[in-house]
Amino acid sequence: MYFSLKQRRLVRNTFCGILFSSGLGFGFSRAAAQPAYRLAPEKLAEAVRLEHIRTALHFGLEIWLIVALFLLLRLGLCAALVTRVQGWTRRVWMQSLLFSYLLILVLYCVVELPIAALGHRAMLAYGISIQGWPGWLRDQALMLGFVILIGTPVLAFIQWLTRWSPRRYWLWAWIGSVPLILLGALILPSLIDPAFNHFEPLVLTHPELVQQLERVVARTGTNIPPERMFLMRASEKGNGLNAYVTGLGPTRRIVVWDTTADRIPQDEVLFIFAHESGHYVLHHVALGVVLGIVGTLAMLWMTAALAEWLVKRRGNRWQVHSLASPVGLTLLLLALFALEAITEPVGNSISRAMEHQADIYGQEAIHGIVADPQSTAVNAFNHLGQAWLEDPHPSAFVEFWTYDHPSTEQRAQFAAHYDPWVPGARPRYFSK
Repeated sequence: MYFSLKQRRLVRNTFCGILFSSGLGFGFSRAAAQPAYRLAPEKLAEAVRLEHIRTALHFGLEIWLIVALFLLLRLGLCAALVTRVQGWTRRVWMQSLLFSYLLILVLYCVVELPIAALGHRAMLAYGISIQGWPGWLRDQALMLGFVILIGTPVLAFIQWLTRWSPRRYWLWAWIGSVPLILLGALILPSLIDPAFNHFEPLVLTHPELVQQLERVVARTGTNIPPERMFLMRASEKGNGLNAYVTGLGPTRRIVVWDTTADRIPQDEVLFIFAHESGHYVLHHVALGVVLGIVGTLAMLWMTAALAEWLVKRRGNRWQVHSLASPVGLTLLLLALFALEAITEPVGNSISRAMEHQADIYGQEAIHGIVADPQSTAVNAFNHLGQAWLEDPHPSAFVEFWTYDHPSTEQRAQFAAHYDPWVPGARPRYFSK
C-alpha cells in the first residue's frame, strides 16, 4: 500500500507473527492499549466500505483473468484466432508474434482495463485520486504499450522454446528470465517511472529537508547522496502519501512524494525515509530480486506440470493437442495465473515480514534525531492510513492473503510500544 506501493508477501505466520506478539525482547510492551491508528467515525465508515471495494476488485481481477483464459480455450476462440493469424502469414515466428500481441491486447482490454477503471472510479469517489479520466486513459494506454513491447517477444520466445525443447522449455524460460528481472530493476527508475510521473531532485524544492535526511543517511551508512534523492509530483494525480526505494547499483534512489514532503511534519518524513533506508541496509532490495528469481523457477516448473496435466485432461475439448502451439501458450498462461493466485499469500507474507523489519529499523534510526521516535512513527502511520483510507481492522483472511504490508493499526500499535532504549531492552539494529 504505502512506503512501496505495488506495488503488488509463509514467513509472517512464524517470524513476523512472533515479532508482533512478543517483541522478542526489543522493548515491545504487551500491555493492553487504545487503538494507535484512529479515524473519525465518518471516515471509518468510508474506510470499511473502501476496504470491501478493494478486496472485491483484487479477487475479481484474479478470478476474471482465469475465467477469461478458460473461456478463450473452452469456446474455441483461441483456435479460431490461430487460424486467422495463419491466414495472414506463413512464417511461424511472425505467427507467434502476432498471436502473442493479440492475446495481450485482448486480455488487457477485456480483463485489466475494466477492473482498473472500477478501481479508479472508487479512488475518485473517495478523494484519493484527483486524476481525470483523460489522463488516466493516457496512463493506461502507455502501460499497455510497455506491456506489448515487453510481453510480445517474451511470449513468442516461450512459444519457440516449447517447440525447441518440449520437456525443458520451462527451465530455459527461467534462465532467460533472470537477465530480464535484473534489467527491469535497473531500468524501472530511469526509463519506466518517469513516463508516468514527473520527478525532480529533492534538493531543488526542499533543501532543508535534504539536510535533515542526510543526518539519517549518516546514521544508517546508506551512502545515498542528495543527487539520488528525488521528489515525485504525486499531487498532480492524487492525495495519497508515499515514499519508496527503487533501482539497483547506479540507478538506486529514494523517492519522496511531494504530498509526503509538503503535508506531514518533517520528523515523520525522516521516519519514512529511515524505513526506506532500512530496506537497503537490510538488503531487502537484493533479497527481493533473489527471491523473485528463485520463485520464478518454482512457478515455471509448477506451471509446466499443471499445463501438461490440463492437456491430458482437457486437450481434446480445448483443441490443445500440444503445448508447442499458440493455443498451448494460452493454456500455459491459464496454469500460470491460477498458480499465482493460489500462492499469493507466500510472497505477501515474506513482504510483510520485511516491512516489519524496516519499521523497526526506521524507528531505531531516528532515535536521537527526532524528539520522540515512538510518537513520530505512530503519527506517520496515522497520516499515511488516513490519506489512503485504510481500514484499521481488516479481515484476518484478507490481510493474510492480499496485504504486502501489515495493517496500519498493527504497525502503529507496535510503534507505540516499541522502545528498545528503556532499561532491560536492547535495540535490534543499533547500539545504545
